[in-house]
Amino acid sequence: MNGRDVAKKAFQFAEDEEIPFFFEVNKKQGELLDRHFGGYAWRDRANRYFNYLSGIDHYLAGNGFEELPGGRRKDSFGCVWEFGNIHHLVEAPLKEPTLEGFRLPDLEQYFRAHIYPRWPEELDRSAGKFRIIRHVFGPFERAWSLRGFEELLVDMHLNPAFAEGLIETVTDWMLESLDRILTCPIDAVYLTDDYADQRGVIFGLDMFRRLFKPQWRRILGKLRRAGVHSILHVCGNAAPALPDLIECGLDCLQSLQPEAMDVYALKREYGKDLRFWGGLGSQSVLPFGKPDEVKREIRKLKREMGRGGGYVLSGAKGLDVGDVPIENVIAYYEEAIEPVDRGSSG
Repeated sequence: MNGRDVAKKAFQFAEDEEIPFFFEVNKKQGELLDRHFGGYAWRDRANRYFNYLSGIDHYLAGNGFEELPGGRRKDSFGCVWEFGNIHHLVEAPLKEPTLEGFRLPDLEQYFRAHIYPRWPEELDRSAGKFRIIRHVFGPFERAWSLRGFEELLVDMHLNPAFAEGLIETVTDWMLESLDRILTCPIDAVYLTDDYADQRGVIFGLDMFRRLFKPQWRRILGKLRRAGVHSILHVCGNAAPALPDLIECGLDCLQSLQPEAMDVYALKREYGKDLRFWGGLGSQSVLPFGKPDEVKREIRKLKREMGRGGGYVLSGAKGLDVGDVPIENVIAYYEEAIEPVDRGSSG
């Protein structure tokens, strides 16, 4: 089987001894791995399963950033950002709770200029891999970036008609972009919407169900009708809203942060309906564990989370985020390529 076959098998809930994994390192880490393994063969093995094609990039409609004084940048939505280890919103375009006169960026111009021309070469390069297009910033993330984080949370209580209209408007725009994305022969769309912190849903489950669940039903329903898998990235404790998202048609939860949730309990409770991607602690074992601890946790993840299929091994965050010792990066790769050890207890 090629890498796409292995990934598709996992997404079809078919158990296998080979667990697909996602392994993304930065330039410095890659060079250290080249030196450690004495060449580049590890890169082909690490990149066996998945390939990301051009999609909607962070904070952009595709027209690039306008450079501003002080190193700040304005995106094509009118949001002003400071860039560093964390991208920080410093000015939102919607100063008042009204959409009057506001227009979202032109999608057709974006796709014609930045996306469609890239796809033929990317499709050729990704042959034999599970093809994914990223569509970052879901309804909550896009709405707060346009209005301001605190302002949107206040609007949800004091200006509910505006908040609902804004969330529906950005979802309409998102659905239009998905119409264009779905003209490409892909296996999945990767979505993001950080609606949770490490305690649970930031604005409460009742508000999630009232304002966001109807929009996720529209988004996930479109992908399911198209025969394309949905992968949703949510940091923190995403668990409280999982039954609602499964009901809306979600296929796969990504990040799967073990510091915020019992990932093995989630597998037991939802593993027949939902795939899981992640689970290796980026705030715990990866930066602070020893290599043998990393390997031991990976063996457990592959054995327990991979039971019954439906699992992709990955760090809850990328290895290129934070200070992960290179010894742990090597341990992650070496254990990831091994078949599942069904008999091991550690």
